[in-house]
Amino acid sequence: MNLEISSRRFYSIFLWAWKQQTIHRMRQMIEQSRLMMSVIGSFIIGYWIFFTWVFYRGLSFVQYGIPGLGDILVVRLFYLLFALIFVMLMISTGIVGYGVFFRNRETDWLQTMPISHARLFRWKFIEASLLASWAFVFLSGPLLLAYGMLQKLSLWFALEVLLLYLPFSLLANALGAFGILVLVRLWHSRWGRRVVLAGAVLGLAWGYAVFKPIDVNALKEAEIVPLMNMLLKNTRLAATPLLPSYWLASSVIGLGDRLWAKPAFFFAVMLSYALLTCWLVLRYSGQLFYDDASCVQDRRMHGRVIATERFVSPLVWSGRILFGWMRWLERPVRCILVKDWITFWRDTAQWSQFAIFFGLLGFYFLNIRNLRYHLDDRFWVSVVAFLNLASLGLILATLTTRFVFPQFSLEGRRLWLIGLAPVSLRRVVWGKFWASAVSSCAITVALMFFSFSSLRLEAGMRWIIGFTVVMMSIGLSGIAVGTGVLFPNMKQSNAAQIVSGFGGTFCLILSLAYVACTVVIVALPMHLRYMGRASLEFQFASAVGVIYTITFVTSIMTAFLPMRLAEKKLDHLEI
Repeated sequence: MNLEISSRRFYSIFLWAWKQQTIHRMRQMIEQSRLMMSVIGSFIIGYWIFFTWVFYRGLSFVQYGIPGLGDILVVRLFYLLFALIFVMLMISTGIVGYGVFFRNRETDWLQTMPISHARLFRWKFIEASLLASWAFVFLSGPLLLAYGMLQKLSLWFALEVLLLYLPFSLLANALGAFGILVLVRLWHSRWGRRVVLAGAVLGLAWGYAVFKPIDVNALKEAEIVPLMNMLLKNTRLAATPLLPSYWLASSVIGLGDRLWAKPAFFFAVMLSYALLTCWLVLRYSGQLFYDDASCVQDRRMHGRVIATERFVSPLVWSGRILFGWMRWLERPVRCILVKDWITFWRDTAQWSQFAIFFGLLGFYFLNIRNLRYHLDDRFWVSVVAFLNLASLGLILATLTTRFVFPQFSLEGRRLWLIGLAPVSLRRVVWGKFWASAVSSCAITVALMFFSFSSLRLEAGMRWIIGFTVVMMSIGLSGIAVGTGVLFPNMKQSNAAQIVSGFGGTFCLILSLAYVACTVVIVALPMHLRYMGRASLEFQFASAVGVIYTITFVTSIMTAFLPMRLAEKKLDHLEI
């Protein structure tokens, strides 16, 4: 008896369910707090207005402020931008797809239904593509809007660019989804792991050999023609006509120059390649998806069960070392933190994003020593130092929102087990707070003090920036843990989908606002004192002492107010 439903019926049911869930979530968010919706809407509008103005000024300077070379630089800028976006879209689809394909309760349940694996993979591919691509449109929108204003184009330009985005994003999503399927398949075989590790080593060696640092000191005396030749040479890879990013950039530039045949041609090229790639991936990846899901579920390698003890045991003793010295936390709380530590490192979608974030940040700090241009000037030393502080704070805000905020929700329906432990939920939540604050502080302080050696900052500046990093770690941890308890999503097991909800968005807004206020409070007065060569040492009843005090009080209030509200909600939480 064939119980499998038709394709049309299958997709109509899932589209109807997705539409009903979206409408229900929107109504629920509006009913919960109109004030919060207004804050989020104001943030989105403010983001678009501010960055549209910034990009407009920047493009105007490049195009009209550099005679004869502005147009060339703008074109090359678009080639490079869309090349990086294409790579980021592939990586994002792979990371999100891993959670949607293999770490999702709904996917596990649907695999027991009379649904073919190919259909299930197609639907989950659509879900992963939407989750991975919406930020691409949101973040790149101000730049393209500014370019349209600079070229004096109509609003039809925005609609035409959105139409161009569809095949471009679809092609990146298909490649990213297929890539994660192949990577999971290789990773769950012994020879495949060796291939992946060998490929990673070869890739790093190739990157080290190709991407060599530039002697910035030589740029001071370089003429404009050799400088432009070097710039065009180092970015020539992004201008390869065979890349999808080249097709999209050429289409956007063609729309700006009102050459309608050019975007029409490249749109047809992107659409044909996107449809062909999607057809191949969606047609022949169903069985690969099923095999990968089986490998992830039963942890097998060529029929042999992976020795779990070999993987878990190092995580257990490392977790005990990390959390064992927190004697102010009760032993059951420390055991729960060890459990969270093991869960984090067993989820590839979690630690891979963490490694990418701090890997890129460490790479940036590692290369500060190569930026000698203007770093002998006190003004630029101070500016770079506080820009490093701002960038570190923004990345830390993103990380705490992405990894710390969903920790309470990830307990899900198993929360009653923790409720049976010989410790209250209050102390468990406070344990998560201290674990986040200490780990964030250790990583960020290490990176910040590593950058100090490159900038050769004075001791007073080092102490104030290091103190600010510690306070921001505490404040951001309090915001993430507190809002995670205030806005839980116990029905969802995917951390990326938990963060993309209303609570995660609100947590990110609060975190970004707190970072901005803290950086302004510290950077503006300290920069002025640093330029005036005034004393930067801490003294009571002095300007520096006031800055320390304001930073401390602001961070403590920011951390403990959400935690206090979370405690009140835990008192009335029904498990």
